[in-house]
Amino acid sequence: MKVLASIAILAAVISGSTQASDTSYIMDPSIEQLLVKVCTQSQDDDKFGLNKTLKTNRLSKQNAVDKVVCNGQPLVTFARTYEAHKVVKMLERYEQRGKGKVSISDVVAAPN
Repeated sequence: MKVLASIAILAAVISGSTQASDTSYIMDPSIEQLLVKVCTQSQDDDKFGLNKTLKTNRLSKQNAVDKVVCNGQPLVTFARTYEAHKVVKMLERYEQRGKGKVSISDVVAAPN
């Protein structure tokens, strides 16, 4: 029985590694660890730990809100899912800043 379980695990690892090699982008392990830490601290409602992690890695709260995805959800939505009220309160204002951005460009103007 142990042999079958280890074969199944080995097959899963091999198939996972072949799928990873087919992708055009493989994430740097240090970045992956940082993202896991940010998501874990958000899930645990660790406002101070999250703030320290962001500052230590020079990641602004605005960039974290705009670009970090945890389990397929934006960071603030992920924190809301786990009822991380302190983290949500800290990041909500950055979520609001991202909404309503408008850029205007003149498409008729002649190039210089």
